[in-house]
Amino acid sequence: MPNHDGSLSDADRLRLVHALNLMIPVEESVPGPGTLGLLGAVEARAVRDKLTLSALLRIVEAMSLDLTAHAVGGYSAMTERERIDSLLNIERTLPDEFTIVLNIVRDVYYEDSRTPPRPQNFESENEIFGKVSWKPDLNESQRARGHVHGRAVLRSPGSKRGQS
Repeated sequence: MPNHDGSLSDADRLRLVHALNLMIPVEESVPGPGTLGLLGAVEARAVRDKLTLSALLRIVEAMSLDLTAHAVGGYSAMTERERIDSLLNIERTLPDEFTIVLNIVRDVYYEDSRTPPRPQNFESENEIFGKVSWKPDLNESQRARGHVHGRAVLRSPGSKRGQS
């Protein structure tokens, strides 16, 4: 759980390193964002904007409250499948906040020179998070503007249109 001043505890940072590695699907030979040490860059990007920082802190708080993590002795003791399920639950519970954080992670990761080029879209089979179910009554114009569930998708500050 984040500290009272809004800073992240060491346990929060450890949970986030695991989560970052799951948010970006990579080949075994390519390190994930947590392994590359990009958490600091994600944090730095988040503190630029109050909404973004709030989203990150809400995601961190939700991770710290995960019942499975408490039952098995902490987030690090969870299996990869349990961590994925935990993050999927957080994504369903806090969709706007999760989207903001996921977009920051993607931006920071693909801007790093040690990573592969940014994909054209994030709709491949190996993508676990960010799967958006479009409302069937939305027209193509609304979809193009990023509207889901009757409201616009929040993009991370500095992300380019169409690259979320």
